[in-house]
Amino acid sequence: MARPRPLRYSCSMPKDDEKLIRQLSLVSFLLNRPRPSTGREIQSVVEGYQGMLDTAFARRFFQDRQDLEVAGILIESAKDSRDETVEVYYLPEENYHLPDLRFTQEELRALTVALALLRGRFAYERPLLLALACLTHGRSSPLEVDTDGLAVSLSADAESEGALKALARFEEAVSRGKTLCFDYYSMYRDASSTRTLDPYCLLRMGGHWYTVGRDHGSGAIRMFRLGRIEGPITFATKNPRDFHVPADFRADDYRARPPWLLAQAQGVARFRVAEDLAWWVERSFPRVRREERDDVDGMPWVTFSTEYSDPDQLLAWIIGLGDRVRLLTPPQLRARLKAALEVTWRAHCDLSEIADPEDHRG
Repeated sequence: MARPRPLRYSCSMPKDDEKLIRQLSLVSFLLNRPRPSTGREIQSVVEGYQGMLDTAFARRFFQDRQDLEVAGILIESAKDSRDETVEVYYLPEENYHLPDLRFTQEELRALTVALALLRGRFAYERPLLLALACLTHGRSSPLEVDTDGLAVSLSADAESEGALKALARFEEAVSRGKTLCFDYYSMYRDASSTRTLDPYCLLRMGGHWYTVGRDHGSGAIRMFRLGRIEGPITFATKNPRDFHVPADFRADDYRARPPWLLAQAQGVARFRVAEDLAWWVERSFPRVRREERDDVDGMPWVTFSTEYSDPDQLLAWIIGLGDRVRLLTPPQLRARLKAALEVTWRAHCDLSEIADPEDHRG
């Protein structure tokens, strides 16, 4: 059998492969050098830089160092001891090698089973599978797990098949820093529009996948539900990378949002919850603020306040708790809740047997 040919650098190969080989070659070269190297030495030896003009090399080398630093590999620089006008570069082993990490066979099997069951449903399935394969290198691999006989199953995903396909494209865009273009249906406007987005992260909430990033149209951070994307999802450019996630961006700020606060807030609502349910509200929705405890009609209640962007989601949550919650303000939201309850009540009544519906309002 013929031996497979190693992947070699070529100016005709795809840009992503070209960059990967160049950066791997750079890391390998610096790790194996007994002393720091000048830019001229790197340019003449490292695969991918050879033959470049000085200006092109300087630009490409700077970008590669930035990309590697984002990945946690910091190439350091210093002045050459022989000539202080020359800068030299080196990669200490502690800037590259991670501490030794070992799992038991039971832990590896648990990780493998989890990934097997989440196949096609998890945004970072591919990089985690690669990481797991590296962790098991040199030992019997637990990757070949028979999941057919496992007494574990996943409920049907709330998303459409289109959303699951979009998930793979967004996972790639997040990991590579690529800007995406897509058509998005907005429930608030009941219309679709083309969006250009720098996706910073992917979140799963309430059975649905969301992406958070900078929307080019508004110039602000926005959240989009993958299930509402229509048609193809395309990369905006052919650049290897279009953006870097800002240092002050925190995905947890969006992960903790309740379903009624996934967009810009429209107002603030106050509601009262039975005291024995207050702990659950606080634990489930960190953005809901506890205000006071008081007794009403001989029963202990706790008052909360929350911002909301989607009044229907908030009202649906309140209705779902039945008589354990009471909406206090704002008045327009109370009126909307009352109207919705009246519509529901009328739909479940035989109006032919009701002489005066006004007499039956609770």
